[in-house]
Amino acid sequence: MLKIIGAAVVLALILAGAAYTKPSREDLHGAATQYADNSSFVGSVATRVTGVFGNDTYDDYIFFDRYRVYVGKEPKIDCFGAFGKTSCSLRQPEKTAEEQ
Repeated sequence: MLKIIGAAVVLALILAGAAYTKPSREDLHGAATQYADNSSFVGSVATRVTGVFGNDTYDDYIFFDRYRVYVGKEPKIDCFGAFGKTSCSLRQPEKTAEEQ
C-alpha cells in the first residue's frame, strides 16, 4: 500500500512540474520561428507573418502546450512545450486515399 501511495505522490509531483513549467505562447512562437529559419525559406516567411495574418494556433493543455503555424489550411510547423522545453517539427502533407 505504501508503494502505491509513494508512486502516486511521485506521479503528482511530475505532473505538477509539467503544468507549472509549460512554455508560453511567445516562447513557442520563438521556437517555431527559429526552427523555420533553420529548415526552409517558405516556413520562415510563413512563421514571421503569422502575427499579421493570424495563421497560427495555440492550444493550452493541462500538462503541455501545442503551437501550430499554418500556410493556407495546412499546418506546416508543429511545436510542443513541456517542462520549460520546446520541440518543433515540420509537418508532412497528409496523403489522400488516391496517393496511397
